[in-house]
Amino acid sequence: MKYIVLLGLVLAVTLAQVPIPERPTGILYREAPLAKLRMDIYEDLLCGDCKNFDPPFKQFLNTTYNDRPITDYIEVYFHPFILPLHINAFTMTQLSPYIWDLNHDGEVNAAFNEWAFEHQLEFKGPEGLAMSQYDVMDKTCHDTADKFGYTEEQCLEVLKNGTYEQEIHKAQKYGTWYKVYTTPGVFLNGVMIEDYPDTAEKWTRFMNRYLR
Repeated sequence: MKYIVLLGLVLAVTLAQVPIPERPTGILYREAPLAKLRMDIYEDLLCGDCKNFDPPFKQFLNTTYNDRPITDYIEVYFHPFILPLHINAFTMTQLSPYIWDLNHDGEVNAAFNEWAFEHQLEFKGPEGLAMSQYDVMDKTCHDTADKFGYTEEQCLEVLKNGTYEQEIHKAQKYGTWYKVYTTPGVFLNGVMIEDYPDTAEKWTRFMNRYLR
């Protein structure tokens, strides 16, 4: 019994350190004034499947429905969810909430994700594993300076101070709580889509069923 009590205390302390958010954290891609549906997309910046998922999904988000942008009807939130083997992604992803605070524009955040997908091989595999987290900070800040609203010096200050570390821990905890187990994790109105479409055309056919 004493071991059960001890385990309970440890669990309580752990949960108290990083509370589970009451609602999803995440970055809203575009305002959705006529929202009928909500999508939550969980991505890892160093995930190859996320890199492949992103272009056709973004193509779909640029289509129309009833002569209006499809994103007027669908709220789309992007969330970080970092797989354990992608250590460097944890450092890189801390820029996501920072970019949001600077710009309050989900498309700027999306552009940062796209940059990370394009440069994945520079941060993972043998080359990535040889990097210290300070190397990751230096490279990320040098390569993204003046692209997303910050200078190299401002970027380094944010990462080295761990300004947004807890935000990423909260997002990770939220994803785990909602049983995200892989990336990309794609949810429609809170229900995970296991076999998601892989082209913009298939996305249109799939989503139109729920918009009618």
